[in-house]
Order: sequence, then structure tokens, then C-alpha cells
Amino acid sequence: MKKIYLTILLIFFYSCGDVLKPNCDESANSNRETECLIIFDKLPAFSTPYLNAKGKNLLTGKECECEDIGRWWIQYKEYLKKGDTIIKKKGELIFSIHKKDTVLRFNYECNDKVYK
Repeated sequence: MKKIYLTILLIFFYSCGDVLKPNCDESANSNRETECLIIFDKLPAFSTPYLNAKGKNLLTGKECECEDIGRWWIQYKEYLKKGDTIIKKKGELIFSIHKKDTVLRFNYECNDKVYK
């Protein structure tokens, strides 16, 4: 009887493996639609898995807010400092952090595949 339960349990977890993997193509398409051109006045709160940045729009100089609902940008929170500029252009899958003397560029990756 234990073997039957173990077999059923193994089949269940094996069949659910694909359910737990993200749909990378769908996520990439969603991330292509976002845009953020912001200069940080202050760092965002890193208390959630999402980056919710407030600052000034790079082009207009007006106050703005950028939100990453896909958890892509928050991976790079350790690189962010006050005064940095985030550039994520609509239609692209590159997230950039511009510092005074350096530009850090990150491609979108999902399941070990780089999307462009």
C-alpha cells in the first residue's frame, strides 16, 4: 500500500513540474511593454519583491513612478544608489542602471535563456 501512495505522489509531483515553471515567452512579452526612464531622488523601499521606484522622469523632469510587477528589476537592487538613473525602454528587454561613471546593462533571462 505504501508503494502505491509513493508512486501516486511521485507521479503527481512529476506531472506538476511544468506548472511550476514560468511561461518565459509570455513574461518576456509583458516586460517588453514596460518603460521606465527615472532618476532616483531616493531609493525605493525594498520590502516587497517588486521594484516600485519614485523620482524624476529622465526626459520631462517631472515627478514619476515606475513599477516592475514581474520581479525582473528587483534582482538588481544592490546596484541602486540615490541619483542613479534607470532606463528600461518600451519594446526592449534590457534594463540599465546609469551611474555617474558606469552603465550596468542587464538582459532579461528566464530559465537560463537570454531574451532579446
